[in-house]
Amino acid sequence: MLKLLNKHKTLIFRVGISIISLASVFFISRGRIHDAFGYLINAEWLPVVIATILYFVSLGVVAERMGIILVVQGIKLSFWRRYYLWLISLFFNMFLPSAVGGDIAKAYYIYKDTGKKMASVTCVLLDRFFGLMSIVFIAFVAFIFARDQISDPRIGEFIWAVTLIILFGTLFVTSRRFSRPAKALIIKLAPSKFKEEFQKLFDALELYRTRRGQFFVIFGMSISAQILFILMAYWLAISIQIRLPLELYYLFMPIVALLTMIPSIGGLGVREAATVYFFQKYVSVEQAFAFSLILDVFLYGVGALCGILYAVKGGASMKDMERLEEQSLKKGVEKYES
Repeated sequence: MLKLLNKHKTLIFRVGISIISLASVFFISRGRIHDAFGYLINAEWLPVVIATILYFVSLGVVAERMGIILVVQGIKLSFWRRYYLWLISLFFNMFLPSAVGGDIAKAYYIYKDTGKKMASVTCVLLDRFFGLMSIVFIAFVAFIFARDQISDPRIGEFIWAVTLIILFGTLFVTSRRFSRPAKALIIKLAPSKFKEEFQKLFDALELYRTRRGQFFVIFGMSISAQILFILMAYWLAISIQIRLPLELYYLFMPIVALLTMIPSIGGLGVREAATVYFFQKYVSVEQAFAFSLILDVFLYGVGALCGILYAVKGGASMKDMERLEEQSLKKGVEKYES
């Protein structure tokens, strides 16, 4: 029994976080759940269609971003192949986060297509990092412009903290003077079995320091993708009669995205709790809950469709994907996933 618990302790922890978070949402929304579902049932379809178009366009932007990151590593994949990898990663992120996750799925297929294991993992990690950097940048800019509308000082403290963390990571990628001592320390402290893997990762990162122009192009594309994603959430809110200033979405949706990186089942529970917490200050609790529900229906619906596409195209061996997860900087990937 203890062996079974130890084997699945990460999954149990994730499930626990999701259950506790969902329980808090239902507690806050008690007595108003029926009204929240009423907003959902009566949602307007035109804003939902607009949101859907924006979402799939944003996937095209991140697919193009991935292409630039891959080229730096000497890897070329067609646009539609990259777009497909992003689609199936949505399925893995939403439904199978405890096993592999979307990043591992992308790394697996890039590796399968090219045979370059470390380059594949590096590209996926950098792709995730640029996504995080753009999320934090948008939240920071929105906070500067909308701080007068925010009464909770913890929001500002959180944004400043994650901004400093991302700034540190950016310096690590772009500045040789800054990264050299940090890199030496990491390799020195790393367990012996990971030293070689970390060295390969740092060697791969070295390629990006001489290509500052591409760095800023990738960053710009990341910001564009996040803007489109937030506009998608904005139109979903309009579909259920929520009309708030756009800057609030640019502030709160990135924070919600960051909080969903807390270990859970695909962000389930954490996403809903964060959405209700932030938006209930500006709309009724039932509307805030309805907003979290329509986000869930949309994201899980898209994820399910991507899973069907993945199954139709043949899928892959789960054992192969788990083997890649174990061999390809497992600790580093799990850090970015959670």
